[in-house]
Amino acid sequence: MSLPQTVEVVIAGRKFNIKTDRDPEYVKYLAQRLEEMVERIKTGNSKVTLEKALVVACFYLLDENELLKKQIQELGEEIKRLEEGAHKLLVTSSKKIAP
Repeated sequence: MSLPQTVEVVIAGRKFNIKTDRDPEYVKYLAQRLEEMVERIKTGNSKVTLEKALVVACFYLLDENELLKKQIQELGEEIKRLEEGAHKLLVTSSKKIAP
């Protein structure tokens, strides 16, 4: 990992300095995604403050993260089932081939 550096991003017209060891372009990409989410939330209700829009965006992102973690777990379980099935097939076929 690289040394931490400060990356300046702008979200809803406000500047934020993010200290990170991630690639600055990646951090800017994340900030752009967040900016887009905040703007969509605020467009739906002009009375929503930046703080509330950021909280709603966090809930959306946490929900997405949890759903993806669940999908990863389910895919891992499916891979394990497939590996076990493949192993059983190999064992069965090698018994049939053995003299």
